[in-house]
Amino acid sequence: MRQVPTGPAAEGRTHDALERFERFLQQKDLRLTEARAAIVEAALARKGHYPIEDLIADLKARGIRGSKATVYRTLPLLAEAGILRPAIVAGDTKSYETTFGEDHHDHLICARCGKVVEFGFEAFEILQREVAGRYGFRLETHHHELVGTCPECISSEGGTQELPPPATPPAPQNGG
Repeated sequence: MRQVPTGPAAEGRTHDALERFERFLQQKDLRLTEARAAIVEAALARKGHYPIEDLIADLKARGIRGSKATVYRTLPLLAEAGILRPAIVAGDTKSYETTFGEDHHDHLICARCGKVVEFGFEAFEILQREVAGRYGFRLETHHHELVGTCPECISSEGGTQELPPPATPPAPQNGG
């Protein structure tokens, strides 16, 4: 097994993520190359949602030479390994967010301006477990994005915040 780098840049969370990613890659008969390790480190240094192009720019700023293709091929592996996940898709730009060592959250997205609000809501967590159990599913992960209009956009449109009527959940349907 290749030794995971040590020292200040690879301590704590980064070191743990590199070890996880290396184990994951070994299961696929792949190696943790210097380029892949640098991509992990750059992703872990990012906060919030970021487009792939920002991650590539971070690598270049660090003096890491690597192709865009390497980054594009590595990101799905990092997602599968649980290091990051695809996040908000705005237009043609696909974004990611680093999830390794971070608290779970969901998203509110303004359809007008693209504003993203991260939130945690325990009732969602409870409800999704109940729904999965009702249908006999073992829940492994989920991704919630609630899309609407933020208060600033509502205000700029001259409107007021209207709350929708409470929804009645549909009854379970077989096969649907």
